[in-house]
Amino acid sequence: MRKYAVDSSLPRRRRHVTTALADTGLLYTLASRPKYLELFLELYGGTVAVATAVEDEIRKIARIPQATRAHRNLVLMGACADLLAAKLDDKTITVLEPSEDSADLEPALQQQLLELDRVEAGRRGTTWRPVDVDRTKRHHGEMESILVATDIIKAGGTALLLTNDGGASRVAWRQGVSARHLRDILGELACANPDMKEEDLLTAFNEMTAHFGTLPAEVRPTDSSAFRCRALGGACHLCDPLTR
Repeated sequence: MRKYAVDSSLPRRRRHVTTALADTGLLYTLASRPKYLELFLELYGGTVAVATAVEDEIRKIARIPQATRAHRNLVLMGACADLLAAKLDDKTITVLEPSEDSADLEPALQQQLLELDRVEAGRRGTTWRPVDVDRTKRHHGEMESILVATDIIKAGGTALLLTNDGGASRVAWRQGVSARHLRDILGELACANPDMKEEDLLTAFNEMTAHFGTLPAEVRPTDSSAFRCRALGGACHLCDPLTR
């Protein structure tokens, strides 16, 4: 099974960072339920950013004419891309480019992501073929996101990778970048919005990951308690450093 690199030092409540780098899959899951995309953007504010490769992936789908999307099975993805492209246009989501200094790290990240694909193919019992080398292109958004995150950290800032992809989280972890996934984000929304019902959040999670952005089984919520607030007397052992 794929595994997700969970940073156990992060509280459930959202921790402020300089920049939160979201990959394409994570954004598509949120955009598939626009209410939750808006809540996420409100919670994270101006820290939300994407790498240039992620912007390219979103705009590539958004440029496909609506009349042809049904034939290409891209109706839902196209609607998500349209919404996200609008957020890019109005600068709600910032676009960042990896620095020239990070170029030296790119081959290593590509190789690590490729190797994780190779391992995944073996787990599924499928034959790994040379053509699969092209699958690194599928990870270009995650790779650039990690590069940008490392740039920010080297400059003295703080950064998170927002991704549902377990392999990307593990590669990011090797570079000192923590990752958060959709379950984490919905949990952060629950902390910030006490009126949210945990059952609604579980339903939303299952709906948002039904078509894309599936998480590794080990970090998927098994029931609505994953989104339950456990604060008592204004303190929470899951969120507050003094009680953890």
